[in-house]
Amino acid sequence: MRVRILHAACFAGRVKVLVGSRELACGLAYGQVSPYGRVSAGFRSVSVISEETGEELLCETMPFHGGRQMTLVLCNTMGCMLLVPMEECLCGERRERACLRAANFSYGEGPFDVVLAEGETIFPYLTQGRVTSFLPAVPGIYDFCFRETGAGEEACMAEDIGIALKVAPGVGYTVCVLGTGNTQLPLEVKVLEF
Repeated sequence: MRVRILHAACFAGRVKVLVGSRELACGLAYGQVSPYGRVSAGFRSVSVISEETGEELLCETMPFHGGRQMTLVLCNTMGCMLLVPMEECLCGERRERACLRAANFSYGEGPFDVVLAEGETIFPYLTQGRVTSFLPAVPGIYDFCFRETGAGEEACMAEDIGIALKVAPGVGYTVCVLGTGNTQLPLEVKVLEF
């Protein structure tokens, strides 16, 4: 299985991630994504270790399935740190479309609606730690924003967290919101492709 790590835990410094005894990521800072590494199929222990202190921040046993691809997201919730597995597979057999989904890895923010610039909601009520299912998308440029749920259905406004994303056929996109909403770690959008 091919696996990479997204560091979205806003209160953790640089980390290294071990799967079993194999180092999958080293020196990974908040907001960074590691390259893919290979993990053999089966249940494996995943350890997240602080590079600054050597302290084990998280240890969890997870299943890894042969022949697949995944991003593991290290994130904070109100009470703890956790790993969120995001399998990466294209939506449907037709390669002339792109696949698009959204995820909320912010700390204490949301829920959000993901809204097209014209005002149509494509992913409603995106709570903290939630990853949506994929939607097929015609290739092109999509302007959309993350808006607090219940804030209305009008077009995206300047205060919303927005992005213009050019999507290509046969590519998968996960659009993630990260951050805390304060001035030190403002909310931001990060796009993962596969």
